[in-house]
Amino acid sequence: MRKKIILLSGPSCVGKTPLIKSFQRTHPYTRFGKPVLWTSRSPRPNEKDGVDYLFRSEREIVELPEVDFVVAKIRNIWQAIDLSIAEQLCADFDIVIYDIHTVLVQKFLKHLRVHSLDATKQRVFLQPATIEEIGNLRTLLGNASWSEAVASIMSPKLMSRAQQQGFELNEDALQDIKIRAAAAWEEIEMGQFFEHIIVNHDGEDCANWQQTPPRAEAGKTLREFVRILNS
Repeated sequence: MRKKIILLSGPSCVGKTPLIKSFQRTHPYTRFGKPVLWTSRSPRPNEKDGVDYLFRSEREIVELPEVDFVVAKIRNIWQAIDLSIAEQLCADFDIVIYDIHTVLVQKFLKHLRVHSLDATKQRVFLQPATIEEIGNLRTLLGNASWSEAVASIMSPKLMSRAQQQGFELNEDALQDIKIRAAAAWEEIEMGQFFEHIIVNHDGEDCANWQQTPPRAEAGKTLREFVRILNS
């Protein structure tokens, strides 16, 4: 089997993290690499530096050399991919899974060092509803914009996740939720050009992910993700 790089993307809180964790639990003998990205945001409760992300200042990330890193502004923060790590993971694993924003996906695929990696690159986009469902929601909301309709889906999910993680819903936290929800439609538009689109109604806050294997929509999402990995 030729090596694969899976570029998993989707709006914040759409379910990417529990999808990867569910895949690990249900397929314990499938080894895969998962890189640790750089980010300028603050750690969430229970996140560890060097495990979940490399938490660094905006200045440190912006000044990373372009020959060695893919750097992009993601909503109101900065993130980066270490290309040396990407090369090492491709050498060590048959499958490498990136959980990254659509902007980073585009910049990653354009980088010359990525072109030289002997692996197929597949883009997988996770979205919270079908385009038809979002269109119907616009009508129910009184001809709301596409952005407003998607934000109305994502805001409760983001609020629920923040509360589950122990965040105090202060002004800064609520502003971050607003930014992430408002950006979701733009990300969905970009995701329509991916090779694979999975509609997942069970966001990160959904209890269906807690089962092994996950239940209902979460289980369907996992099965589709596994099918893509095995294709």
